[in-house]
This record gives sequence, structure tokens and C-alpha cells, in this order.
Amino acid sequence: MKQIVVVGAGYAGISFLHTVLSFIPEDVQITVLDRLPCHTIKPEYYALASGSLNEKKVKAPFPVHERVTYIQDEIQELRIFNHEVVCANQTVKFDQLIFALGCIDNHFNVPWADEYTESIQTFSKAMKTRQKIDALHEEGHVVIIGGGLSGVEFASDLREQHPKLRITMLERSNQVLPTLPERIRNYVRQHLDDHHIDVMTDISVVMIDDKQVYYGAERKTLPYDVCVWTAGIMPHPLSNSLLAYSNADRMNRIAVKENYELPYYHNIFVIGDCAASEFAPSAQLAHIQGVQLGEFFLSEWYETEYKPAPIKLKGVLGYLGKKTGFGLVNDNVLLGKVPNVIKSGVLWMHKHHMG
Repeated sequence: MKQIVVVGAGYAGISFLHTVLSFIPEDVQITVLDRLPCHTIKPEYYALASGSLNEKKVKAPFPVHERVTYIQDEIQELRIFNHEVVCANQTVKFDQLIFALGCIDNHFNVPWADEYTESIQTFSKAMKTRQKIDALHEEGHVVIIGGGLSGVEFASDLREQHPKLRITMLERSNQVLPTLPERIRNYVRQHLDDHHIDVMTDISVVMIDDKQVYYGAERKTLPYDVCVWTAGIMPHPLSNSLLAYSNADRMNRIAVKENYELPYYHNIFVIGDCAASEFAPSAQLAHIQGVQLGEFFLSEWYETEYKPAPIKLKGVLGYLGKKTGFGLVNDNVLLGKVPNVIKSGVLWMHKHHMG
């Protein structure tokens, strides 16, 4: 029996699984390792942290199949030469490994940022952030470091849930959502201003302690009650052990072959936020990579040709609370209610095709 181990049940891992689920040969057993007992909708973690969604709304059941086993455990180490994944409570052997662990916060070596900031990067951290915010006085001060998509969605949703909170966003560049078109940036900035979310741009955070954020060459300070980091991500540290068999891109993601296999080691595949790509990490990209890897496995099992289509992302969609949003879809700028409706539909479809 060939043992395939999938490490991580996020968008990449679960999309691979769904692609092959109805076609698993009788001599193949798939084991999925994840810290959670279910798949979760990561693009909605910001709403989990702000309080607009309860935890059941971001969960989806794992698909059931007689040749698929799920193990809930904390992955600690990859032993490549031994073909083993070491977890907190057991060691799992593999013939083929699919690494899909995703990303973690990148604190860019800012002293004590890891210790003193909250996060929306994982399910458990988003829940902890929610608890911290719920415990605040209604006029407490939340500082959000990072004015990208996650920071903007979180700040907007947080404002709806907590009308009296003081919310301050710190962004290193000279504008929020710096990679998106000017129309979107202006629309979002106006929304933040209208909803009394203070935006400070050209801010370089140099240190964080338990009471304040230090920024700029003058080390100015900004006191906070809760500080949430949304300023960047990096591949999961466990992926570093795979770099001996590949190269890293500028984001330290692992270069892979067309079939997502490591260049210098057979039968280990990398998909999702840890796989090098011309595109920035996203749930959309991870989903596509999972599907393509599934198609490769099907081609191997049933001796057909593997012809992956070029990756074409449909665009970016963002919430600004429940009533409005923004998007860039097929190079078309969308503002207002429409992008909200589209994004809600996309996430609904993903969740309800999981089980």
C-alpha cells in the first residue's frame, strides 16, 4: 500500500484532496495531518477576530473516504531521509509527501513584535485576538500594523462591531493597499476616514513593548491596548528543511518543478504559500496549485499526460464591512456592494463543497 501524507489541510491541501477523492486507487492510502479537526476558511479569520463571525461559520468538515485518514496533531519535524513526519504524539511514515502548511506572520525582526502583538494568521490566534478585543473597554485603543488587504478588512469589520473603539492603522508605505490601483486605494482610504479609523502612513515600526509601538528614527511612541500584526507573511518554518533540495525565491518560498515536486528529491511536493510562484501568496493561488497537483497524481495513477494550464488569477476581492467592498477582477475595478456579493459567493461555494 502506497502511503501519501498531506501535511496541512488549508486551501492547497484540501483542494488536492478534492481533486483526487473520487479516483484514489485501491493500493493508495492518503493521510492528512493538521492541527485542527476540520478545514477552515482562512480568508474570514479577520471576521473571526473582529467578532462578526462565530467559529462555526469558518469551519467546514473534512470529506469522508475509506482510503483517507485524518490525524489531528502538531507537526514538529520532517525527517526526509527516514521518510517520516514527526508530530507531537506520533510519527507518520510516507512514500510520497505533500507539504501544504501555509504561512506564518513575518515580523521583519522588529524587536518583541512576536511576543506582544496579536494575529489573525491562524484559527487559534484569531480566536485569541477576539478574546483580547472583547475584554477591552468600549473606547479602548486597537493598533493595527499593516495596511494591506488583511489589515483593511480587519479594521473595517472591527469598526462595525465596536463603534466606539479607537482604531489606528500603521502602514509602512505612503498609502494603504499599495499594490492595487489608485481608484481602489482612494476609495478605501475615504472609507477608513469616514469611519474614523486613523491611518498613519510612511511609518516604520522599530520596536514594540507591552504598552506601546515605537516608530521612526526618533522612536516616537503610540500607546495601545491591543496591537494586531497584519504587516506581512512568510513560509512556515518547517519548509526550511526542504531548501536543501531546492532554491528559495525572494520570499523564501521553495522552487518546485512544473508538477510541484522538489527539483532535487523525488516524491516530495510543495503547494500553497510555501511554493515559489510569480504570484503573491493567496487562498486563490493555493487552491489552483492543489488542483494542479491533484491532476498530476491522477495522470500518474492512470497513465495520462499531465498538462497544467497556465495559472491565471481572477483578481482580488476585499470587504469593507458588510455593506461595501472593493475588487480588481480581470483588470476591472469594482467598488461598492458588488464585490462584497461576489466574495461572499466565492467563499460560500468553497465552504459548501468541502464535505
